Amino acid sequence: MKRSSLSDWLEYQQGLNSKEIDLNLTRVEEVYNALNITLPKGNIFLVGGTNGKGTTVALIEDMLIQKGLKTGVYTSPHLINYNERVCVDKNPLSDTELVNSFEQIEQFRGAVPLTYFEFGTLAAFHLLAMHECDAWIIEVGLGGRLDATNIIQSDVSIITNIDLDHQEFLGDSIEEIAYEKAGIAKSNRPMIYGDTVAVSIIEKQANLVDAQLVVRDREFSIQKEANQFSWAGVEHTIEAIQIPEHWAQGEINNLATSLAAIESYNSSLLPTTELLNNILKDFFIPGRFELIKSGTNWVLDVAHNPAAAKNFRKRLNTLNIKQNNIMIFSMMKDKNLDLFINVFKDIISDWVVCKMNTERSYTTLELEKKLARLGIDNIKVMESTEEAFKYVENLEPISDNIIVSGSFELVGPAKQYLSEKR
Repeated sequence: MKRSSLSDWLEYQQGLNSKEIDLNLTRVEEVYNALNITLPKGNIFLVGGTNGKGTTVALIEDMLIQKGLKTGVYTSPHLINYNERVCVDKNPLSDTELVNSFEQIEQFRGAVPLTYFEFGTLAAFHLLAMHECDAWIIEVGLGGRLDATNIIQSDVSIITNIDLDHQEFLGDSIEEIAYEKAGIAKSNRPMIYGDTVAVSIIEKQANLVDAQLVVRDREFSIQKEANQFSWAGVEHTIEAIQIPEHWAQGEINNLATSLAAIESYNSSLLPTTELLNNILKDFFIPGRFELIKSGTNWVLDVAHNPAAAKNFRKRLNTLNIKQNNIMIFSMMKDKNLDLFINVFKDIISDWVVCKMNTERSYTTLELEKKLARLGIDNIKVMESTEEAFKYVENLEPISDNIIVSGSFELVGPAKQYLSEKR
């Protein structure tokens, strides 16, 4: 069957392997070796961790662009368009380029049943090589040790933090998850750890491959001084850093980790205070505490686990938020609803639940029952994301803020809905 469009190819990829997620490097390595992809001579950053991967990728990308490097970035999942996943100098690649790359992967795949993510990862690596990018910044998909992105020899491995998420794949404890995340360590290369939990686990895995471990609050730190921050690395410092207005500690730690990664790899690429503050002044990632004015204030955030929810709540506090807020809410079935909901209970007056356009979504009945069990009774049930967005827009009187959170699969449609109204 001839596949001509990007959507045709993406649909095809979803049916190649019976499992949506199948953590195993055998398949992807076989096809990767056949492709004979040319990697850049250095400047490969592999970014893992539970939360903050997207922020860390974007910060490193901005810093390297300011130093004149041509950057190639691979992230997942996307919010609206698949093209967002593969960018060169911040520009998403076209449908045509993606389709051409998919055709190459298909040619070399043979009978290997790649998963959707493996197929896309190989295509991303193929495209970044075709564009001859000076630096690659790659976001780990899930875990690390057995993630498809881990087939390349990165120059710097980064673990932003460790917390509970994806336990059915990575284990039920922080220690088990840390072991999986630390599997991206590379021999005689720096590995940056932006957290302070399970350090002994990370250290053990780093030592096994002779990676050079750099740990937050040990080899590097970031401190508040008056209304500014200062970062101290192994041999360098950057002072008078002006942190964006609505950042919380999670973003601040991600910044510190990004700077440590650059210092550990090539300190000449570190930004000056002026350059860094220029980056931070305009820093923005879609779907991460995204503020949109459309009748009222909308706040979109892809937080989807308890740790991310707590950090999002701290960012909401920077808005001097009161109690008259609506939350449009949905989550995937593998997520902890109780811990997520409890973070926001005291500031939400009305909850609107909806089923997302994926079989992995909780049903509206499941969401409604969970809220009711937690003592919440002001619940409106909508059968689709679009119904939910339209419903809250027509409420009178309007609330202080409409908060949309719980999943990429909810925030993406919200962002698209609001952009189409402008």
